[in-house]
Amino acid sequence: MVKFMKTAAAAALCAMMFATAAEAAVTVTTGGGYVKMVEAIAAAYEKDTGVKVEKVFGGNIGQMLAQVESGSPVTVVISDATSLKKFTKKLNSEAGVRLGDTPLVFVWRKGIELTGPADLVKPEVKRVAMPDPKAAIYGRAAKEYLDNTGLGAKLGDRLNVVSMVPQVMSYVGRGEMDAGFVNLLAARQGKDKVGGFVAVKDGYEPIRMTAQPVKGEAGEAADVKAFLGWLASPKADKILERFGVSR
Repeated sequence: MVKFMKTAAAAALCAMMFATAAEAAVTVTTGGGYVKMVEAIAAAYEKDTGVKVEKVFGGNIGQMLAQVESGSPVTVVISDATSLKKFTKKLNSEAGVRLGDTPLVFVWRKGIELTGPADLVKPEVKRVAMPDPKAAIYGRAAKEYLDNTGLGAKLGDRLNVVSMVPQVMSYVGRGEMDAGFVNLLAARQGKDKVGGFVAVKDGYEPIRMTAQPVKGEAGEAADVKAFLGWLASPKADKILERFGVSR
């Protein structure tokens, strides 16, 4: 299974990224499943305003928030509201911006006929992957769904926990897992490599994406407020919808 970034090399890489970001008023982070969305948001904002946005990536949302807790130069975090409340107290939720909701998505490999997560009880489903529920947005949602429906108990040791959404898609795409739980963005981008996918509409706490500034002077900077204001405007809607987030 995929290991978290705990090596000295990874730590050095994070330190280098933080050093680069330290001079920027707007420095944004997110978990691995939404890196491309945040990159697109930053690029559009820079083009529209001429203001530079630094980006710090390197792990799931739990790992990135641990860096915020340890004093990284991040000034804005983009993730789901539940994870942000769970993993850190250093963000100003009252000054945050609601970006929209996005569903948990069930995906399966080519060569197997499934219609939804209820089909996990089929004997041909021998290996199922989900992101780490302790650190990843969609892992938390998947665990809630499996627990609430009783499917988790039925799967038993057929359920495999990996690090993040990209790993789930990789395993299912290569046929190493029969099915898994991901986000809509990953499912859309990898649709040619899998057998199919379907949104899971209930059975878990809704995934509400938000952008929240850090508490204190850094998060109250004019550039940070301007960035959050832009995210709240219709200018950000098309980008968000392209990545499966709808207001």
